[in-house]
Amino acid sequence: MAVEDGGRDGTGEQPAPSTPTSPPTASGPPPEPDAEASLEPDAEGAAEQDAATVADGLAALTATLDALLAAETWRCTDDEVRAAVVDLERQASRLDAVRLRLLSTAEERRVGRATGAPSTADWLVGATTTRAEHARRRVDLAVALDTDLASTRTALADGDLTGDHAGVIRTALLRLHPDVDSATRVDAQAFLVEQARHLDPRQLARVGRHLTARLDPGADDDLARTEARQENQRQVRCTQTDDGAWLLSGVLDPVGGATLMAALEPLSAPRPASDGTPDTRSHARRLADALLTVADAHLAGRTGSSSSRPRLLVTVPLATLLGPAAPGAAPGHLPGGHPVSGETAALLACDAQLVPVLTTAEGQPLDVGRSVYAWPEAIRTAIRLRDQTCTFGSCTRPAEWCHVHHITEYSRGGSTSERNGTCLCGHHHRLVHRQGWRGELRGTQVVWHPPDRSEPHVPPPPWRERVDRVVDAWRQRATTRGEEEGHPRGRAA
Repeated sequence: MAVEDGGRDGTGEQPAPSTPTSPPTASGPPPEPDAEASLEPDAEGAAEQDAATVADGLAALTATLDALLAAETWRCTDDEVRAAVVDLERQASRLDAVRLRLLSTAEERRVGRATGAPSTADWLVGATTTRAEHARRRVDLAVALDTDLASTRTALADGDLTGDHAGVIRTALLRLHPDVDSATRVDAQAFLVEQARHLDPRQLARVGRHLTARLDPGADDDLARTEARQENQRQVRCTQTDDGAWLLSGVLDPVGGATLMAALEPLSAPRPASDGTPDTRSHARRLADALLTVADAHLAGRTGSSSSRPRLLVTVPLATLLGPAAPGAAPGHLPGGHPVSGETAALLACDAQLVPVLTTAEGQPLDVGRSVYAWPEAIRTAIRLRDQTCTFGSCTRPAEWCHVHHITEYSRGGSTSERNGTCLCGHHHRLVHRQGWRGELRGTQVVWHPPDRSEPHVPPPPWRERVDRVVDAWRQRATTRGEEEGHPRGRAA
């Protein structure tokens, strides 16, 4: 078969020189030709053909891009623009797969040495003005795709995920505990590739953190140590400038930051003017105003708001509170999905207003029927826990910023219950009422049907059950391995 690198065989060694053969004689058949020598012409031909393919492909790509850049896109219809943007994003991912493949080849051959660069990343910085930290990450990702991330490489080449997704998958797999077996690593990669088809890189990173925490027998202890270190690193600097203004900067641990935002977010909502004029303040300005409101309220000894007092919402499975060190135990989560250790969850529970959310096996927690229209706090909390974000399309605004909407309007017989409520941000809440979108709760997810009865907006499939399957398989393999090695049943080896 043809091999790359101008005549190296499959072992990477140079083939031995061929021995000259004697001309055929009448005394017998000609000797067999040397097998390695017969491969050389084929290998050289294949190398020339591959090089020509790359060169011709780049020339065709350049011509295509020139044509696209010259096109008058304003002549396209809205549908054509939408289709073209989506297809170009997909093709950009495929192009990224080609670029990373070539970058892996560059790293393998150390092509930067000819220019005096100490590494491929340094050569890439000098040749393309890429930022140094980005260059190093790209080279590392390129090598990983060619070695350990075969299914990720295939999905990238198919345009099913982006280079950013691939980087998140690599980071998540690197964080797996060293004792995690190879079969579980394969399952974990396949799961993350599947989720990458539905989630953006930031959402995928959250799922990856959850997965790696579940697959780490000592995750809770590690998380507790990390929390202690982050708490010791908390700091806020207030510096007054020459003109009297104050500059604020600092670092808060996850719980501290979530606590601060729980106090600021209810006070930083947009406040339209009395005539309905929208609030023109930026989100940063509203947060600054909210911070001053909290300070004024503290100094005045009052709440500063007529609404219910701010609350830090921490979601903790009961099983985690009862046994946080159990292998595969699901961690508690702060708003936004950041995990907290069992130790921190228990600490917060000691001085918390607990909101128990009792659910059926189908995830149906609470129902107060039609006795009230306004959402009771317990049901509002249950809906926010279920939805996590605005449920319209791919909107990612946190549930804490959203309104709770009656899926079937109260005036049409809809009940004030968890099964009839969903989170919608202000923009999509107005859109649903203005245009007449119809919501439908399927399991624990809301599907939105457009008023023209076209294809509904179906959300990505829930991922937590899929994480459970990966973790259950890991537990089973660990238990089997532990029994074979004489460990007690039920411990992850």
